[in-house]
Amino acid sequence: MSGITLNRRQRAVDLSSYAEDILIDDDRPLFSDAVAAAKGGALRAAYVMIWLSCAESIKRRFREAQRKDDAAGRIVGEIDRREQEQKSVDKFLLEKAREYGFLTDSEYEILSHVYEMRCCYAHPYEKAPSPEEVTHAAAAVVEHVLSKPLKLRHGFGERVLKSLLEKPRYLDDHQPAVAAFAKDMIVRLDENIYGWFLEKYWKELEELAGDPSMGLFFRRGIWFCQTVIREVGCQVFTHDEWHEKVGQFPKTLMQICEDPDIFKEIGVRAQDSLVGVIIDESKIHPHVLVYLERLSDCGELTKRQKARFRMRVLKMQPSELRAACLSTKTCFKKIIHAMKSYDWNIQNPVIDLVMSNGPEKAAILSNEQQVELGRNILQAAEGGSWSASRFLKRVADGGASWPFDVVRGMAMEMFTNEKNEIRFKVKHLESVLSAIDGLDEEKRTMLVAEIALSVDKGAPKKFVDRREFDTVIDRLAERQWTAPLINSLQEKAAALPEED
Repeated sequence: MSGITLNRRQRAVDLSSYAEDILIDDDRPLFSDAVAAAKGGALRAAYVMIWLSCAESIKRRFREAQRKDDAAGRIVGEIDRREQEQKSVDKFLLEKAREYGFLTDSEYEILSHVYEMRCCYAHPYEKAPSPEEVTHAAAAVVEHVLSKPLKLRHGFGERVLKSLLEKPRYLDDHQPAVAAFAKDMIVRLDENIYGWFLEKYWKELEELAGDPSMGLFFRRGIWFCQTVIREVGCQVFTHDEWHEKVGQFPKTLMQICEDPDIFKEIGVRAQDSLVGVIIDESKIHPHVLVYLERLSDCGELTKRQKARFRMRVLKMQPSELRAACLSTKTCFKKIIHAMKSYDWNIQNPVIDLVMSNGPEKAAILSNEQQVELGRNILQAAEGGSWSASRFLKRVADGGASWPFDVVRGMAMEMFTNEKNEIRFKVKHLESVLSAIDGLDEEKRTMLVAEIALSVDKGAPKKFVDRREFDTVIDRLAERQWTAPLINSLQEKAAALPEED
C-alpha cells in the first residue's frame, strides 16, 4: 500500500497555477476537480476532467450566444438533441466552435488532440497519461478556452477582416447579403472591441479607396460598416472621436456617413468636417455630391451646411454638373442660369442632365419651376441648342410621361412670354403640338384655354405682323382641339394695322 502511495506522489502534478487564468467563475468547478485529481496523482481522472471543463465551457458559450444569435441557438438545439439521445457531442462541439469562431483552425487541431487522448485515457485498460501530457492538456484548454471571454475578441476580428479584405468570393456582392453577415458577426464580437474593429477596417479601406481593381472589397466594406454602426450605435465613438476619424479616414467615412441615420449622430464638428471633405473631393470626383444631396433631402444638413452645398453646386461648370448626377431639383437654379446663357456648350450639358434624370425627377419640382423649365427649354431650342431640340422631340414622342407643367411651360412659351406679350417661336411648333396631343383631353382642353386667355389679355410685340399670325393659325388648323386658340389669335390679328 505504501508503494502505491509513493508512486502516486511521484506522479502528482500541480495545476493550480493554470486555474488562476480562468476568466469565468462558472468554468472553475470542473477544472478544480482536475487540479485535485492531479495533485493526488490520479492523472487519468485529471485528464478527463480537464477535457470536460473544456467541453462544458464551449457549451456554455453557445448557450450565452443564443440570446442574441439564432445560429448559436440552432447549435444549442442540436447539442440538446444529441445529449437526450445519449450521443457524444464532444467532436460536434469542437467542429461548431471552429465554424462559429470560438476557435481558430490551429486551436481546433490542438484541442482535437486533447479530445482524442481523453478518449484513450478514459478506458482503464489503456495506459495513463504522463505528468507532462496532463500539464500540456491543462495549458491548452486554459489558453484556448477557459481564459477567453464569452464574446470573441481580437483574434476573431482579425480573421473576419482578413476574409473580407482578401477573399473576393467570401460574400455575395449584394448589399443584403453583406448586411446579413455583418449582423451575424457583430453579436459574436465583444462589445469592448467594436471601436478597434471598425478603426482597423477603416484603415484598410482608406488604402483601397479610389482603386478600381479593389472596388468590390471597398464597396463591401462600406455596406458592412454601415450595418455594424446601425446595429451597435454611433456611441461606439464620442463626437470628438468621430471628428478625429473623419480626418483620418475621409474617403471611407464620406460614404459610410452618407446614411442619414449615421450622419445625424456623429456630432456637428464631424458633420462640418465631412461636408468639407465631400466638397473638396467633388472637385476631382463630382459624383460624391450625391451624398450631400441625400443628406439635404432627408433634412439632416444644418442651415450652414446646406448653404455650403448650394454654393458648390452654383459654382460648378455645366460639364461637372452633368458628371455629378445630381437631381433636377438640386441643380434647378444652375440649370436655368445655364440655359439663359445663349451658349450651347453651357446649355447642352444641363439639358442632358434634365433628360437623363427623367420625368420622375422633374415631377419633384414645384409647378412654377416646371413651367419655368419648360419655357427655358423651348427658348434654348429656338436658339439652336441641339440638346434642347432633342428634349422637345422626346417630350413630343411621350408627352404624357413628362409632368404636365413642363409641357405647359413649353406651350405657353410658344405663344406668349411671362408678361402675356404675344410673339411666336415656331421653329419647334410641331414638337410642342405633338406633346399637347399626348395629354389627356381634360388637361389639353385646360391648357389650350389658358394659352387663349393669355393671348386675349396680351398684346403683340412690335415686330410681330399679320403674316406670322397667319402662319401659326394655318399650322394650328391641322388639329381640331386648337379652335379656341385660333379664335383668340384671329381676334388679335384682326386688330393689327393693315400691311402695305
